[in-house]
Amino acid sequence: MLLSIAKPFMNLKLRAKVKHVDPTVPSITLESGETFSGDIIIGADGIHSIVRETVVGDKDIPLSVPLGDVALRAIIPTKPMLRDPELRDLVQNPRLTCWMGPLRHAVGYCVVRIPPTPLFLTRSVTRAEEPSITW
Repeated sequence: MLLSIAKPFMNLKLRAKVKHVDPTVPSITLESGETFSGDIIIGADGIHSIVRETVVGDKDIPLSVPLGDVALRAIIPTKPMLRDPELRDLVQNPRLTCWMGPLRHAVGYCVVRIPPTPLFLTRSVTRAEEPSITW
């Protein structure tokens, strides 16, 4: 729905790697040599963000800061959910569903009606449980 609303006002370019960012214009240059400018650049370019590097001006920024939570993601097939009377409604009437508990919660939602459902889980961890983080 958001894409259909925004589409007339944007130029969506998929599978295109940003080579250079100029925040003064603002503009970006792709590896292909194409340059795009606009009112704003949204840096959603992942863990090795060239946008973040350009704006902050430092490559040696810690990629993560331990906050005491672990986030887990899973994809759950919806076909078995459709056969379960207690879960069927979650697929047939897609919506955000949250379960909250002490030091943990779960969030589930259908992206579309029939394909798999993403499930997002978090739980608090102690310092001793924290995994070492490498990218």
